[in-house]
Amino acid sequence: MSAVIFDLDDTLYDQLEPFKRAVQKDLLFPEAQIEDLYLFSRRFSDEVFHLTHTGKMKVEDMHIYRMQNACAQFGMNLTLEQALRFQEDYAYFQGQIELFEDAKETLSYCQQYNIPVGLITNGPTDHQWAKVQQLGLVNWIAEENIFISSAIGFSKPDIKLFEYAEQAMGLDKRDTYYIGDSYENDINGAKNAGWKAIWRNHRGRKKPQSKFLFDQVIEPNHTLSEIISVL
Repeated sequence: MSAVIFDLDDTLYDQLEPFKRAVQKDLLFPEAQIEDLYLFSRRFSDEVFHLTHTGKMKVEDMHIYRMQNACAQFGMNLTLEQALRFQEDYAYFQGQIELFEDAKETLSYCQQYNIPVGLITNGPTDHQWAKVQQLGLVNWIAEENIFISSAIGFSKPDIKLFEYAEQAMGLDKRDTYYIGDSYENDINGAKNAGWKAIWRNHRGRKKPQSKFLFDQVIEPNHTLSEIISVL
């Protein structure tokens, strides 16, 4: 492989953990269903992300929309105030995130063998940079190889974001691997750009209908470092 490019959220760290802590603090919600609530919130967030990216929806309104609609799937009516309080606590707990152990091992492996690495992530620039800094990713990834959708002007799965990173890093698309958890944004986006794609399916989700097939998949009982070391 000539390069490995990573997604950020729920690929390099457990995005469920800060979400779960915020739910436990603010909402009377069955613990056994928190992961399902999280997955619904991700779905509704992805549904309107393009609107926040183009300025047609405020980020705060997206936060309200995703949690109110996610809770509605369980018959729970979340007020505006509850949604905003939840987001405030969710952001606070995101400030305590840590890298997955296998992500740390993989980044160190790439560093050891001089494999170029990069990061492509959707989201507001300041918010995503705060996560990058909290996780200490600049210890492995050069700042110029970190591409945040709001700063670039395109968002996944738009092929233009992948092409931007490809040109900036001088990548050979035929031997560049992209690793991400979202099939719609990460796998479809990378494969459409002509890259290879590794699906981090650590939550055991069913493969959605897609004309694109991943090159490798990381199931819940496997680690990212196991896959990378044999490519």
